[in-house]
Amino acid sequence: MKKLTRLEKEFEAINNDLIKLNSFRDTPALRKFKRQLQGQLSNLREQIKKLNETIEEKQENKIKISTKANQNRSSKNKRNWNYVKSIRDNYFPDKSLKEIRTSLKNHRKGLETDIPDVAWRNPSP
Repeated sequence: MKKLTRLEKEFEAINNDLIKLNSFRDTPALRKFKRQLQGQLSNLREQIKKLNETIEEKQENKIKISTKANQNRSSKNKRNWNYVKSIRDNYFPDKSLKEIRTSLKNHRKGLETDIPDVAWRNPSP
């Protein structure tokens, strides 16, 4: 709780500073400083919110984060899989998907592959 009270005091101090800055003439330097203070405020707000969370809320947030990560991973894998399949369908129907995926990995590393650059740039003919 000591950390929470310290954060709340710091939050109030920055908030008061922002209010006091409204009396000054608007200059680019003042706007930049206000943006910095607002960034610090949002950071403090998040820290205070995190300290006030209950165990159930923390578990819910953890589940949401993992679900979002799984969705991102799934969409990336689908995109890569469709890319490899389109190269196979349009350029190399006799090659297996594993060979094309290995070639893609080597191409991304900058190594030479037996598949020309035209296929990598535009998998649809």
